[in-house]
Amino acid sequence: MRSTILPHVQCDQPDIPIKIDKVCIKGIYRRICLNTDDSSICLNARINACIDLPKNQKGIHVSRNVETILETLSETRFTGFKKLEEALRNITHMLLNKHNYAYRAEASISTLYLYKYGDERISNYVDEIPVTLVLRDVLLRDGYEEITIGVKMMGMTVCPCAQQVYAAMENLSLPNAPSHSQRAMIYLGVKVHGGDSDGIDLNNIIRAALDSFSAPVLNFLKRDSEYRLVKKAFENPRFVEDVTRHAIYNVYKILRDNLKDDDEVFVKVISYESIHPFNLYSYSAYKVKELRELDHLSNGINNNSSDIINKNC
Repeated sequence: MRSTILPHVQCDQPDIPIKIDKVCIKGIYRRICLNTDDSSICLNARINACIDLPKNQKGIHVSRNVETILETLSETRFTGFKKLEEALRNITHMLLNKHNYAYRAEASISTLYLYKYGDERISNYVDEIPVTLVLRDVLLRDGYEEITIGVKMMGMTVCPCAQQVYAAMENLSLPNAPSHSQRAMIYLGVKVHGGDSDGIDLNNIIRAALDSFSAPVLNFLKRDSEYRLVKKAFENPRFVEDVTRHAIYNVYKILRDNLKDDDEVFVKVISYESIHPFNLYSYSAYKVKELRELDHLSNGINNNSSDIINKNC
């Protein structure tokens, strides 16, 4: 059989010489198993891989991205969550090695993780809360690296405004007044510049997110535990803005010794409103240096602002 030299169409000049910031393959699924301290868990992970494309090249070599993911994740078992970050680093390094025309490589993993949650104040049953883990690694050819570690999960909020207004109009004492409650979704994480993510545990970020809500949302609740969960939520009413601020502070409080000044904490919260046809959205991001400079953080955050009248409000 006569050998044929196949054309590299990707290497042709494009019709329009414009640089493209990201060309990605999105949605490669791999089974990843982790040996953690207390058990062995397997996750169905969704992986994306991206590179940039210079203005003088028509397209990327897509198969090289797929090949990189398959080669990096060929092992069936990793030792804990930290190995997922190492796998991402391997992907971005290999992407730059395989695409010598690229300056920037990016890889991300998202997967559903069942977090074991137990609180005897609510229930004797240890529940499993669904959490989406999100990890991303960005590597530049000059060696700069940026790692993002985050979680997405649901929680419960109770509106403090409706509760206090109802209590005032009906002459009731707090927290024994009704209000509207809803589920909220939080995306909370840290962005580490320089690639050194040692000391950042995903379980700590999950706990920080859980503590930001009025109460968790759980799968299994008998009548008495449902009462205790509702009681906890109504004793801890929070706006979506409160959830956002608590989340930022909780992560900072837990991870401040493991974060550098130029690292970032970010949070996005969506409140799926129960009495409105619309949802509420809140976002905040801080450099760790900015959080260290906020003097009021060291004085606690549990002050009751309802006793303070803001003349500008």
